[in-house]
Amino acid sequence: MAFFSDFEFTGGGILAKETGAQIRWSPAFARDALRIASFIGLVQGLRATRVVKGREPRAKISFFPKKPHSYYAIWPVCQLADVKIVDDPADADLHFFFEDREFRTAPLRAPTNKAAFNIGCHDIRKSVVSRVFGEVFGYSLTIDPHTHRGQAVEKSELNGKHDGRIIECPVDAPRSDRVYQRLVDNTFDGREFVDIRTPVVGGKTPFVYLKRRSRDLRFSNENHRVDLAPVDAMLSTDEQAKIAEFTKAMALDFGGLDVLRDREDGRIYIVDANKTDMGPPSALSNEDKLTAMRGLADAFAELVDERLKG
Repeated sequence: MAFFSDFEFTGGGILAKETGAQIRWSPAFARDALRIASFIGLVQGLRATRVVKGREPRAKISFFPKKPHSYYAIWPVCQLADVKIVDDPADADLHFFFEDREFRTAPLRAPTNKAAFNIGCHDIRKSVVSRVFGEVFGYSLTIDPHTHRGQAVEKSELNGKHDGRIIECPVDAPRSDRVYQRLVDNTFDGREFVDIRTPVVGGKTPFVYLKRRSRDLRFSNENHRVDLAPVDAMLSTDEQAKIAEFTKAMALDFGGLDVLRDREDGRIYIVDANKTDMGPPSALSNEDKLTAMRGLADAFAELVDERLKG
């Protein structure tokens, strides 16, 4: 199956070939895999029901240089938005740049001159995200490890590593493959760390996920709980406008952002941008997963209709 070709199976887990992300074998991993498979089956059933009823797709879309598997968020979104994924770019009404890597020296050209999503989003390395964030928001996440005094975060430039660690600055010899950032206290109570995972579609945020982690897992991708929350409850109108400006600067039409709110200064910080967002989070119930994907599908359908109008 094409799904398994993306992974290398090892004694201790699996390796995602494109991103280099390591996933450990564990009962939790097995449980999450079953949850994902269950949700995919649910979406397939809903789509099949629409096809049987004769519901026509609102548009046909091709992905390049590769198609998304069903564990990526855009797959259920297309199914629920009545957007048909096709193999032949000549048969498509729209295109979508989809590649699970952080950096290209230049964006790929779309297969035809029809509208395309994420076409200019070719560099999402953490240093780029930090730079664009500072330009848009007017305050910085990046620190100079040579001169900064006190604690900071050192992490890989690349996505999916989840290798952040707290260090003491100044640092005599910073690593060139790492970024150095302000240590954000993203807790509400000083104990539980909360990432505000922010899906974005055409500059709009339909809702947010609140990913809750314990102190020892704050830099990992393991959540002990995930909640859906209304965007207006977590982000102000001005913050949402700034996020839209940020996604425009990044050429990110569809994706997800990791946003942290600092308990000390009250401001938000965008620490990561992902153009090939996976999801929804496995910790959600199927009901909440479906609610989330329907919210994204409605926003994507609106964006598709806008692009088709030219």
